[in-house]
Amino acid sequence: MHFSKSTNRLLITLLILIKLNQYQSVKIPFFDTIKCKFYECCQEPYLLRNYTKLENLLNEKLYGQPLVKSTLLTSIKGHLELKNPSKALVLSFHGSAGVGKTFVSQILAESLYLKGTKSNFFKFFIATKDFDLNQKIDLYKERLKKEIEQSVKLCEYSFFVFDEIDKIPIGLLDTIKTYIDYNHEIGGVDFRKSIFIFLSNIASKKINELNLENDRKNLPREEFKLDKFQELIIKDAYNNKGASEKGMFHSSIIDGWLVDYYVPFLPLERKHVKKCIKNELKNYNFNDKNYFKTKANHDIDEIAEEMTYEPSGMAKFSTSGCKRIPTIVRNFIKRKRYLINEEL
Repeated sequence: MHFSKSTNRLLITLLILIKLNQYQSVKIPFFDTIKCKFYECCQEPYLLRNYTKLENLLNEKLYGQPLVKSTLLTSIKGHLELKNPSKALVLSFHGSAGVGKTFVSQILAESLYLKGTKSNFFKFFIATKDFDLNQKIDLYKERLKKEIEQSVKLCEYSFFVFDEIDKIPIGLLDTIKTYIDYNHEIGGVDFRKSIFIFLSNIASKKINELNLENDRKNLPREEFKLDKFQELIIKDAYNNKGASEKGMFHSSIIDGWLVDYYVPFLPLERKHVKKCIKNELKNYNFNDKNYFKTKANHDIDEIAEEMTYEPSGMAKFSTSGCKRIPTIVRNFIKRKRYLINEEL
């Protein structure tokens, strides 16, 4: 990469200023303003807090999850608008695979940061990838503490996501208890404005059972009560502390009542699956410009039939949510030999 002479001089000057500013005795006027022209900073325009964008993305791209939408919008805005929240916001997402847990965490990052999921203030951990060996738990604890503390030092509005929390080594979650508890400062750093989200399949069976019960009563999802689902999620977590279990079951985060909301993700119906399929088809630039007018609806029905549904005799809810749809759609297009210019 080549820069002009003037740009090179500017970059060299900036590096010198950064080095000088590391010394407390050297205070450079307007340093932060200059630095933030080149680096992501914990201020506008890098911090968005775009609640309208969040609401629009949830309405346009998340299907069949009214409890998620209402809980997320109120909790996020309520937390971030407080000047001095009492603690970090902690949300726990529960549900089967493919119902939108990871997707929603990504939508939230895109609405909070200019750089979205690429922001330095957004951290995404996967238990089976980042913390896969029980014998390394001491190493993981130090690494986790370091990453959380460094991130919040850079920006008090940091956002941490822990996926597959039910597979995390026993005791590791307790490492972050200090950061999400009712502490004003830890080592001179305030963690109360940060956000922590846990993703897991814990209580997914119970969620699906209650959803089916409500469905058989012809109760619309929009009328489901959050407290009923939260109650069974908490009960399931407490009643599954077997010696072989991991993660949240053994965590003092549960015992200390530090999770603000347990958010249920409901199983997706066939009509929701069809919306996912249509959205996936829009990622392809079909040669046939009339495709969505002439063929799409028929293809969506045909692709939806390739999914597996439950319960037996009813076949209404997708067993894998929308998780398999990108692969199924891609294979369907190849099988039909549709001509594609390029993926959008």
